[in-house]
Amino acid sequence: MKKILISLLAICALLLSTQAQAQTQTYYKQIHPNEISASYGVSLLGVGIGTVVNKVDDLKRWLGIDDDLVVESGGTKGVLNLGYTYQLSKVVSIGGAIGLNSMSVRLKDNTGKIDAARANIWMLMSSAKFDWFRTRSDVFGMYSKVNLGVMGIGASLMEDLHKTVWLPTGHLSLIGLEVGKGFSGFAEFGIGMQGIAQVGVRARF
Repeated sequence: MKKILISLLAICALLLSTQAQAQTQTYYKQIHPNEISASYGVSLLGVGIGTVVNKVDDLKRWLGIDDDLVVESGGTKGVLNLGYTYQLSKVVSIGGAIGLNSMSVRLKDNTGKIDAARANIWMLMSSAKFDWFRTRSDVFGMYSKVNLGVMGIGASLMEDLHKTVWLPTGHLSLIGLEVGKGFSGFAEFGIGMQGIAQVGVRARF
């Protein structure tokens, strides 16, 4: 009888251990499938424009162009992104994202008058996120993400021209790194309108 009881206790202990391990391996994100995020991205387009703009005067002198316009400054402050996803499975999440990239160029003529050309790029995109690595504790993960949607470019040129153009757009985050559970920090590296590199925070509920 004692051997039977010991055997039963051993079986129960094994079952409890297996169940505990399974619970440990259960993704936290499945319990809290909603996720909101905010991030800041470095815009390759903005960096390129800023670099070109800041070299315009040198280029004009090299080409022998003599006009009265002087470039004061130009570029972008980066891309601000907000996102939401819902966890469908251990691997796949779907949702959407909005973003804003503001760019400007300041010009001065021979009278000292300063004018500016501005462009605000708004982005509205659907998103799909693929978790391809998670630690057992769910504290660290790696993923990829793809966004597709539209962008509206609202341009103001020298106070005389105001126009908004809508175009298709997208973003591909090749590698995303995430640290944390309920509240986490992340970094993404990829190509597209959200920035070649972005850092941000997420909250799950």
